[in-house]
Amino acid sequence: MRCLVAALSTCAVLSGAGCGNGQGAAGSNFEPAKPRVLTVATAFLPAPGFWQGNPPTAGFEARLADALAQRLGLHSIAVVQVPFASLVAGHLGGADLALSQLTPTAKRERSLDFTTPYLTAPPGILARIGVDATDEKSLRALRWVVSSTSTLTPTVMDRVRPVDSPIVVEDRTKALEVLRAGRADTLLLDLPVALGLAHDEPGRFHVLGQLGGSEGLAAALPRGSSNVEIVDSAIRRFEADGTIDHLVTRWLGQSQQDVPLILTEG
Repeated sequence: MRCLVAALSTCAVLSGAGCGNGQGAAGSNFEPAKPRVLTVATAFLPAPGFWQGNPPTAGFEARLADALAQRLGLHSIAVVQVPFASLVAGHLGGADLALSQLTPTAKRERSLDFTTPYLTAPPGILARIGVDATDEKSLRALRWVVSSTSTLTPTVMDRVRPVDSPIVVEDRTKALEVLRAGRADTLLLDLPVALGLAHDEPGRFHVLGQLGGSEGLAAALPRGSSNVEIVDSAIRRFEADGTIDHLVTRWLGQSQQDVPLILTEG
């Protein structure tokens, strides 16, 4: 675990911040692990479109963290990097919450509490430039790489059913290394994550399609945290006031609605 960012002044970055001791804009109290600081855990740094820069203060989730700190009345943000496998097992490294492109699942909900999703996240097909597919048959013929920690690996195996056995690696970082090296054609990711990667490396990647699905990306908090309701309320407010839409446009580029839907039988 590494502490990546400390004492970023959200009051300076965001206008109208109600900075204080955790008194949220709605009047509820947020109880931070560190006084006046929102501590955020994330796994992948950098994560194109979500956590960028050194220190990682740019990107969708970085700016969402800023907005949350403002909304919760906190002075600053600290970011800690925690391995993805630890995050989904409920170990947040002392953070108040995790923003790490996390999809809620029944298994993960045994260790974590999740907010309302801040992004819809059907499966998105990230491919190398020059690789294309328009239907299930052509998808099956591609060379796939999958991650042993991804909730989307069963989707590849059960819905896409590649002709050749996929390359199996530990996590997303390793899977992207395989894709960049040309050892595989495609990788299934949550669509917003795939869009962020394609937006960051347009000469290397594109999103060739999406599969049907109703998954979402949500903030995760320690199981039983007293802060779940106030964080959930803040995210709902951001959906209603256009904050989420603005962040999508700024950091993910292509609209999810513009990505072709490829139907599968699974």
